Amino acid sequence: MEMMSTLQPIQPIGKELLHEKVSDALLSFIYRNGLKLGDKLPGERQLALELTVGRNSVRQGLCQLEEAGIIERMVGKGAFLRKEVSADSIELKLLRVNYRDLLEIKINLEQLAIRRAVDIATKEQLTELKALATKLTELAAQGMFSVGLDREFHTALLGCGGSPTLSQLVLSLVDSLNSYSKMLGNVSNVWVRTIPFHMDIAVALEQRQLSFALAASEYIFQYDLQVLNELTDINTYQERQE
Repeated sequence: MEMMSTLQPIQPIGKELLHEKVSDALLSFIYRNGLKLGDKLPGERQLALELTVGRNSVRQGLCQLEEAGIIERMVGKGAFLRKEVSADSIELKLLRVNYRDLLEIKINLEQLAIRRAVDIATKEQLTELKALATKLTELAAQGMFSVGLDREFHTALLGCGGSPTLSQLVLSLVDSLNSYSKMLGNVSNVWVRTIPFHMDIAVALEQRQLSFALAASEYIFQYDLQVLNELTDINTYQERQE
């Protein structure tokens, strides 16, 4: 699992929510890497880089885990695992709930942008959207998925909706979900299957077919849920790593 890949910076989503997402991401990291009692977690600087958040948010997330009795922090030495995290733990159940909540909010807001785009998107905007979908399709043909290019597509899609506020809200959710993906292992084999629906959205908007565009968006949401449902499936995780 690659831990140091570059992500776009997470946009502000509320300080109280951000440190909760950090603690959730750390729980997933502990579980996915099979850390045992006494194992040391990466340092604050490394965690801040990997999660693309500030060190203060990392400290708050670690503090939350310490208060829950999951880790122990020792001055000058770092944080160590005090309680093993299992697939059925309450903590990971909370992680799944948070992740699903973010997905559902994201799909509802993005579909609102699609409804607006059908009426107001310009020819130039739709041409750009289709060009990005084409690039994603070309990568998918090679079995590759680009988080950065996917974000560009969704940024362009939101731009077609004509609301900067709506765009900022959805992109904040996208970045937060991407921060989780760093802890989920290699799930690009699932996300690459969403690429045809990206092109479907672009074509549907070009033809002003709202129902077609919304249906394609819903299919992407269902694949995102598949990634979530596999979060605690050990066998699936091991197969992805082999």
